[in-house]
Amino acid sequence: MTSRGWLFLLPGVAVMGLLFFLPFGLVGWTSLTDPAPGLENYREIATSPLYVTALRNTVRSALWTTLGCVLIGYPVAYAIHRARGRWRQAMLGLVLFTYAVGTLPRALAWVIVLGDRGLVNQGLTALGLTRTGGPIHFLYNQTGVLIGMIHAMLPFFTLILLGAMARVRPNLVPAARTLGASPVRAFFLIFVPLTRPGLVAGALLIFIYSLGFYVIPAVLGGLTQTTVVMLIQSLVLTNALWGLGAALSALLVVVAVAGAAVYVRLTGLTHVGGHD
Repeated sequence: MTSRGWLFLLPGVAVMGLLFFLPFGLVGWTSLTDPAPGLENYREIATSPLYVTALRNTVRSALWTTLGCVLIGYPVAYAIHRARGRWRQAMLGLVLFTYAVGTLPRALAWVIVLGDRGLVNQGLTALGLTRTGGPIHFLYNQTGVLIGMIHAMLPFFTLILLGAMARVRPNLVPAARTLGASPVRAFFLIFVPLTRPGLVAGALLIFIYSLGFYVIPAVLGGLTQTTVVMLIQSLVLTNALWGLGAALSALLVVVAVAGAAVYVRLTGLTHVGGHD
């Protein structure tokens, strides 16, 4: 890139520095200086069972959400990719419709559906599938959190996969079929490898975004599923412990930046500005 080309990037770099790098730098500085200079905030996080449990809940929920989106999202995206005409429009419309509803209304809707007297438990009771001791508890545990988080992230993951599937040449799988490959073999040896970059990119983005969930774990998980973001909110806004809150925020940033670095590396974005 020429020097004149870099000049066009300066306004964007300045905005990123002002709105992104500077605030995170201040967060890191606060974590090391409040209430006293040193690493005391990070030592407390490493030794306190409360913070260790919150970190474990956050990473575990993000990992399971990513896995759930992969297992559900790939078949859904493939079904939309193969559909034609009005069926394709209807299926894609259902995926896009979820963006019209905010996170909080969706979480509250799951409370109604998954509650002890909710629609799911009533249906299971009518079928005689509930336990004799009472309804199945879907809420205020890991199950409720995962259902809500997968529901929130699945449309996003599906759209990423649809973009990857659209770039696969439509004649490749039929060509493999004409050479003697079965439908299943052609799918797994031709189609899946060609969509792997989109699959990996979508999975990494889902993991990074899932680290920052607040509303869904708070509504569907309660205190038993406290996450790092919930602790940050409590430490900063309720207890005014800015140093500890900043230290937890810095740890989340490090994990997110590491995931973003892997994403850039695997998707080849480091070569965008290169020349042949």
